[in-house]
Amino acid sequence: MRLKIEDRYEYLNKVYASWLGKIIGVRLGSPVENWSHEQIMEKYPDEEGYLVDYDLYAADDDINGPLFFVRALLDYDEISAENIGNTVLNYLQEYKGFFWWGGVGVSTEHTAYENLKNGIKAPASGSMATNGKSIAEQIGGQIFSDCWGYVAGYDPVLAKKLATMASSVTHDGCGIEGGIFVAVAIALAMVKDDIHEVIDEALEYLDKDLEYYRVAKDILRFYKENDDWEDCLQYIHENYGYDKYPGVCHIIPNMALMIMAMSYGDGDFSKTLVMLNRCGWDTDCNCGNVGSILGALVGLKGIDEKWITPINDIINASSAIGYLNIQTVSDTAVMFAKLAYKLQGMDVEYPEYFGLPYATKGIRCDKGEVCVKDGKLSVDAEDIYRYVYYRKEDLYDARYDPQFSPVVSPGDRVILKVESTEKSFTSYVEDCEGNEYENRVSLDDEGRLIIDMPYGKNMVIHRIGLKADHPYAILNVEVKRQPKLDYDFEDYPIDHYGPRYEGDFMNNIRGFVEHSGNWSIDEGLLCVSKEHALISSGCYGDVYHKIEWSFIPEEGQEHYLVFDMRGYLDRKMIGIRGNELVLVERKQEEKALTSYPLRWEKGKMHTIVLEDEDDHLFVSFDEKEFRFERTRLKDLFGFGCGKDCVCRTLSLKAE
Repeated sequence: MRLKIEDRYEYLNKVYASWLGKIIGVRLGSPVENWSHEQIMEKYPDEEGYLVDYDLYAADDDINGPLFFVRALLDYDEISAENIGNTVLNYLQEYKGFFWWGGVGVSTEHTAYENLKNGIKAPASGSMATNGKSIAEQIGGQIFSDCWGYVAGYDPVLAKKLATMASSVTHDGCGIEGGIFVAVAIALAMVKDDIHEVIDEALEYLDKDLEYYRVAKDILRFYKENDDWEDCLQYIHENYGYDKYPGVCHIIPNMALMIMAMSYGDGDFSKTLVMLNRCGWDTDCNCGNVGSILGALVGLKGIDEKWITPINDIINASSAIGYLNIQTVSDTAVMFAKLAYKLQGMDVEYPEYFGLPYATKGIRCDKGEVCVKDGKLSVDAEDIYRYVYYRKEDLYDARYDPQFSPVVSPGDRVILKVESTEKSFTSYVEDCEGNEYENRVSLDDEGRLIIDMPYGKNMVIHRIGLKADHPYAILNVEVKRQPKLDYDFEDYPIDHYGPRYEGDFMNNIRGFVEHSGNWSIDEGLLCVSKEHALISSGCYGDVYHKIEWSFIPEEGQEHYLVFDMRGYLDRKMIGIRGNELVLVERKQEEKALTSYPLRWEKGKMHTIVLEDEDDHLFVSFDEKEFRFERTRLKDLFGFGCGKDCVCRTLSLKAE
């Protein structure tokens, strides 16, 4: 079966159901991750739904992986293990967020990241030859591979190819086999209606000489000979338990539980996930993968609303790109579907903003009703709002170090297309200090409501909303990006998000994401760098005419203003390098584009002003003017330092 343009909505709905299944499984399994079967049954003996009401679920490695590894298809013309490895370097923070950073030789992903950082390209970065068999065959290759099933376009051969490349960045052996199994099973489940056929056929794409295949077949044998899933669970404990395998979270025991639950669950989404979650071990990973496969199999009609509505279309992450850490399930499902068509050489459009069921775009109300009907967001509530940045009280927890940049900035314009019998509304904007800005707004002749974001010193927008005393429907929401930023870092706020996965506390310099280095507020934004340092904020699509940066270089020879940034491996910087003012470009490798001799002083405040005019970039350093070749002031901005540097940023203005 091949993709056809006319089937694009059908394919999108299959991807959407599968992705929702993944997210549901992760939310279900997270509260009891690493618990035993006995502990779960003692605490939750009769629970048939979510064990915890997360509301806004912060981030999880099982979601991070599929959401960002697949961006290799957006960033590169050719897909390869090496390019997926570069994608890891581009979108991850160093040693925080995204993965479990349990140490080299303990955490598979930490080990592979260190290899990539030190120039060991994928697939060598994840190979047994580099890391050893135990590290290579932990669970990660499996839990991050759902996305390759989403973009394979019904093609299990392509799913296998993509999953093999991606899994090899961090894993080898059975670790790669797990990635193949999940991706292929999703691709097959989209065109089949029997889970047993899906399992049997997916296993045929694996290496029959490896333990992954042999154990899966043994569990299937036991299932055919025994009616009770708990007997099978006992069999797995006796023959394939954690005590039989090295490492923290080996792939084989968890895969055995997945095969068991899918077999005894017989294609029933709820029955399968509840059973699997009760088994224990790596519950969020296992339920996430199986939820993804079952979602592709049964579609939205086979998933009870009790699983979907609590998500409210929000998906959060913990990458190095803060505004990509606040997304929606529906938008990312569209991204996956478009990539599937792109891989087949076709370009597709999905014009309806609220075109998917449950696609609320994170818009919510405290009283009343907000729901998707006929491609519109139907509102029967006095007050609706959407978070565009999170404060501590908004999130359930801070596992996996979520750091965010606001998806709407001061100065931006939000345009809503609305159907209503009444023209009058009240817009409101709340900043992170709790200040509210209300305005009366009316529908214009084109049926639009226009909300202009306020701007002021150190302002970060927290949420935006509408108030009305009549029902209406929203057809579309658009953000016109025209940020006006004014930061004074002398006493800048820190958001304290709470306990991290490792047990200490997650603190975030409001609106900024730290990639590397040590950043704090100490009479300015203080950076202390041993190897290198980078912090950033902003959104893709932001465009600036002028940026003004005041800073004090206290130690070291490299101090930069960062702009035109799309990731760690894709950015420009201008600033001090030795005795020069230098414009630096990083496209994988770093190179100086233009430089001028410069005199500057340690411990003294300096000011750099960038202005994008006509066909050149005009730069002043302490009012001395320089001219650089054309380069746009766009996308993310931030600050960076080189080796053994101390730099104190005092202020930044951008418009």
